[in-house]
Amino acid sequence: MKKTFITGIIILIIGGIMLAIGIGQGGVKSIYWDNGLKTDRRTSYSREIKDVDTINLEGSNYGPIAIHQGNVAKVTVHAQKSNQIKTRISGHTLSISGHSRTHFMFGDFGMDNGSQTIDVTVPKKTQIKTIDNQGEMSLHVSDLTVESLNSTGYGDLNLENTTVTKEMTMPHQNYGDITMNGVTFDRGLNIDSSGDITIRNSNFTKADSRVHSADGDVVLNNNRWQNLSVTSASGELNLEDQSVKSTLTANADDGDITAHIIPRANLAIHANSSTGDTSIYGKNRHDYGKVKPNGQSFELSSSNGDVTVAY
Repeated sequence: MKKTFITGIIILIIGGIMLAIGIGQGGVKSIYWDNGLKTDRRTSYSREIKDVDTINLEGSNYGPIAIHQGNVAKVTVHAQKSNQIKTRISGHTLSISGHSRTHFMFGDFGMDNGSQTIDVTVPKKTQIKTIDNQGEMSLHVSDLTVESLNSTGYGDLNLENTTVTKEMTMPHQNYGDITMNGVTFDRGLNIDSSGDITIRNSNFTKADSRVHSADGDVVLNNNRWQNLSVTSASGELNLEDQSVKSTLTANADDGDITAHIIPRANLAIHANSSTGDTSIYGKNRHDYGKVKPNGQSFELSSSNGDVTVAY
């Protein structure tokens, strides 16, 4: 009982100190530890990034980061002081890093942590060679052409109206979601993730591609591939208007497969389910058409789910 009483007194004293610090700074604020108790506050700044062609992202628990086309070359930061966002320029490289400190008390209910952003604008005539994301924040890239895009961090990744000309490295076993819309890559796409994967209106026609989600759904809509293998260990596969040079293979270990495929000449479909129903164009069957030279073949199978092909 005595130890419990002493512990309670200590907690009360620490709480009183944090409250006093907050009130002394103009109200009850968020307190965080950084070699001592400090009061959090909002911070914003911008800096020009002329002649930058490489962007490196590091750190965790801050962001999201948006990199997109703009009128001037600059980086703008809106964040909390506790995020300790740092922007460094060395030669032609912009490096952005940060790490959110642990908060002990939250009393400033007017603080909008969701509005924390890092915004990088790139003029239309500026060529970005490399975007390298090794951090744990969400990244949104839009309206850009880049030579190499490397994203091996652990946040969400969103690519929109983006062209990658040489190299694209996607996350491995990342629990964040991956979303692409209007993406063109002259080589094959290789994704091995644990989150949801959504790809729309995109082109990957110069090499074979592989898309895998270990624990999420995969949605593919209006894309063009050379050949594609798409798999999910524990999620559903939704395919609509997928064009391939010869073969699309889809496998779900524990989920349904739904594919919208327009019937046409030189089209072959094989559907199979170990424990569920199989339907092709409204009929309970496994095959449609025959594999032909220069034709398209769709191989769809689920170990524990339904397989449905519709118009």
